[in-house]
Amino acid sequence: MSQRPLNIAFVWNQHQPFYKDTVKNEYFMPWVRLHGCKDYYQMASILREYPTIRATFNLTPALIEQIEDYLEGEAVDYYLLVMKPVRSLNNREKIFLLQHYFDIHWDRVISRYPRYHQLLEKQGRKREPAHLEKIIGEFSNQDYLDLQVWFNLVWIDPELREKDSFLRGLEEKGSNFTEEEKTALLSKQWNILSKIIPEHRELQDKGQIEVITTAYYHPILPLLIDTDSALRSAPGLSLPEKFAHPKDALEQTKKAVDHYQECFGHKPYGFWPPEQAVSPEVITYLAGLDFKWTISDEEILAKSLGTEIYRDEYGHVTNPQVLYQPYKVNINGKEISMIFRDQYLSDRIGFTYQHMSVNDAVNDLHHRLHKIREHLDDHSGNYLVTISLDGENAWEWYSNDKKDFLHLLYQRLRDDPLLHTVTVNNYLAVNPPRQKINYLFTGSWVNHNLNRWIGTRNKNTMWEYLRRTRRDFQKELDAGTDPERIKKAREGLFMAEGSDFAWWVDSTSYYLAAPFEALFRKHLSNVYKSLHLEVPQYLEEPILEAPDGERRWQYDPLAGPAAMAPNLNQR
Repeated sequence: MSQRPLNIAFVWNQHQPFYKDTVKNEYFMPWVRLHGCKDYYQMASILREYPTIRATFNLTPALIEQIEDYLEGEAVDYYLLVMKPVRSLNNREKIFLLQHYFDIHWDRVISRYPRYHQLLEKQGRKREPAHLEKIIGEFSNQDYLDLQVWFNLVWIDPELREKDSFLRGLEEKGSNFTEEEKTALLSKQWNILSKIIPEHRELQDKGQIEVITTAYYHPILPLLIDTDSALRSAPGLSLPEKFAHPKDALEQTKKAVDHYQECFGHKPYGFWPPEQAVSPEVITYLAGLDFKWTISDEEILAKSLGTEIYRDEYGHVTNPQVLYQPYKVNINGKEISMIFRDQYLSDRIGFTYQHMSVNDAVNDLHHRLHKIREHLDDHSGNYLVTISLDGENAWEWYSNDKKDFLHLLYQRLRDDPLLHTVTVNNYLAVNPPRQKINYLFTGSWVNHNLNRWIGTRNKNTMWEYLRRTRRDFQKELDAGTDPERIKKAREGLFMAEGSDFAWWVDSTSYYLAAPFEALFRKHLSNVYKSLHLEVPQYLEEPILEAPDGERRWQYDPLAGPAAMAPNLNQR
């Protein structure tokens, strides 16, 4: 058997929706701040312990902008508004704490800490508790203070907590926290956030990682270019009146390139298509902007080639030479290199290994990579296995977050001379594609189609509202409206074009979907406000209806004179 190493590219997608209501200057969800403290810094920083391990990270411009907003003191989310001194909390804020300060995995995280678990039991273990008004008086000021601290503490990466004496001390103390400790804890969060971009920049400058970008507010590019493109993978899908604004797709991508250059000092080599959604038109745009490579899913490759990626009963690919190589995609003379992720291996990290012991999980992945190498032994060339998934969402479901799994995995890869991790651009520089594709299937990494974002009544209504707003914006643009108003309105429009709003609608419970649908309408309303136009009445009314017996979701859960932000200037 050949001793030729197998190349492996880990491509981690780091993204959050744009949560900011730009008129009120408030963030309705805290996940940029909290995932920043638990995931975005540590996912890169852990590699310092393994200098030979390489990885590629997509940091979306919308994510970076929101991180910078926190650091500049401009971002205040609702979860921060209730971090005020407990003696000044009103009843609405106490209800918010009891409803939302258990927003992390109950069994994998909260159950590990007796005091936090005790507070969850006292709350009644309710996801959408309608009884909270009745029990707020059962919680003492110390209960609320301990809850404030525990929630913000567990949303810091466990390894960072172990290495920091203050954070470790809070964990050991467990209860009876003080207001001063709470303030210091928030300062620790800001300190972690401040390191995220510099850490990625430094590791990229050293050559250990590659940082790539995506269209600015993470829109589904094929649908921005033409919503009818959804029919290519789903003939007969019910669609709204056509939305076709290829200039928006191009502008969001150009804006991302400029933003990346400001952050990292040079243009990006790679491009992450939001949700790995691609089409022939997208390829021509990327090639025209001088991107070197892009990425999608194995099912897109199979559909493009008109073949199958065959797997045996154990999940091993039996025609590995098809999947595990880059391709040169040529559309009307425009070319770009393209890699395709191993969906099976990526999903095992995302959804399967959380149910296994760390040793069994790492052994499984290690074994599968060697099986791929063995199956490629009869084929010449340096092949590439691409493992690609979200870099934050899986870890909360692991027994000790990402810490144990990633350390053991990176140790195993470091010590194995036959498995070689690479950054994608460096791999392609030495191993340019040998095969060419002259046709690219239109679809995403979700069932190789675009149905997650269009085709239901609610999603089609969202596209119809977007179409109307885009039409009205264009009228103002053509009329020569003040450039500053146009600039602000365009940003609101681009925010509403993001993929996350339609993703959640019809895909999850009302309680989780309603905030995204409301923020979508808020972004569209802000377009009209920026243009000094009357907001259409339909944008004031929810698209989603609350299920029978369920309370209607409120956009501003803390409205009232007592909703005050903590003093962020001290950080």
